[in-house]
Amino acid sequence: MADTAESHNAKCRRHLETILSITRRLASEPRLDPMLEHIAEETCNLLDAERATLFLYDAAKQELYSRIATRSEIKEIRIPAHAGIAGAVAQAGGSFCLNIPDAYADPRFNREVDRQTGWRTRNILAVPLLNLQSELVGVLEVMNKRGGAFTGDDCDLLSALAAQAGVALERARLLEEFLAKRRLENEMELARDIQMGLLPAEPPPLAGFDLAGWSEPSEYAGGDFFDLFPWGDRRVGLMLGDAVGHGVGPALLAAETRALVLALAMHEDRPEQVLADTNRLLAQDVTDGRFVTLVLAAASTDKGSVCYASAGQAPLVVLRADGRHESLDATGLPLGILPEAPIQGGTAIRLDPGDTFLILSDGIYECDTADGGMLGMEAVLATARQHRSAPARALLEALERLTLETNPGGRFRDDRTAVIAKRTA
Repeated sequence: MADTAESHNAKCRRHLETILSITRRLASEPRLDPMLEHIAEETCNLLDAERATLFLYDAAKQELYSRIATRSEIKEIRIPAHAGIAGAVAQAGGSFCLNIPDAYADPRFNREVDRQTGWRTRNILAVPLLNLQSELVGVLEVMNKRGGAFTGDDCDLLSALAAQAGVALERARLLEEFLAKRRLENEMELARDIQMGLLPAEPPPLAGFDLAGWSEPSEYAGGDFFDLFPWGDRRVGLMLGDAVGHGVGPALLAAETRALVLALAMHEDRPEQVLADTNRLLAQDVTDGRFVTLVLAAASTDKGSVCYASAGQAPLVVLRADGRHESLDATGLPLGILPEAPIQGGTAIRLDPGDTFLILSDGIYECDTADGGMLGMEAVLATARQHRSAPARALLEALERLTLETNPGGRFRDDRTAVIAKRTA
């Protein structure tokens, strides 16, 4: 009798030492998938079973899903959180341990997995996995004990292992989510750096004009873009566009559109023709209702004027030196909607000294106010009039301050972009 008790105690010590060893390894493994594999393998070894499956709990979808099934061809199994053996354990919660000596005799058992794999499940032992707050993390099933049926001692062993595994899995999953978020943030910051790097550092010089541009995305990257580029003899091109939406997708579309315009402008000096050709090419790539509004203009020293075409981008503003203003409409549809959509050229605008040609994205005049309203074009024009004698850069800074004062929280729904061509002589 004493020998039997000593043998039982020695066996318990071995089991506890094994669980302690597993726990130490779980604590040192930060990656979720290797941890899942390790838990499944060690569970089989600990209980002398043929297979173990670990289901994770997806609270958002109310589903249980496996990321690893030892010696199984199935890569992932998804079931409702209330279905099957695993679902019964998940619903029971607590320290519940379900011991099923004959799987095929239990109506909750799903035979389809066996049918697909050609493997036969004889018996099952299953426990819930909980975190430190006793919230469900997953379910651990172990199947086909080699020595016969699972025992009460096996339930105790699996429950002890599950208590450690649940906490370790929660930690690994939180770490995985944190690292994924950090990777996404790093990628978004890189996208922002690339997009901002495409903007001109300084406007090209143009005799008789003061040129400036500014853009600030509402997120890491945005759909707004602008450019100021030499365009022939004594001319500078002015470009401001807005690819619908926010984030990386619109930023990629904006980069493509900018590149097309610059390439086509090397061989064409009419803004309307450049936009028509850009539209024809862009329409081949744009899907899912995406489009780009874009103004392309050319400021000319010889004529002291600006010629322009606008694909859906309006209003354009001519602010005269005496404070009067003129609003100009778009001359065609946005780019990417209809391949052969006509785009007309606007009437050339004569600028006298002190006059300003101003292109704004809607993120400026549709900026949210603190009381839930919208800034509006009149407020933008009032600020522009107050600073109409200032350099172009100072006028841009005044418009930026206006939006920041209007929306003191600094959370903008849309990108803010502006381009200015001011006649100086």
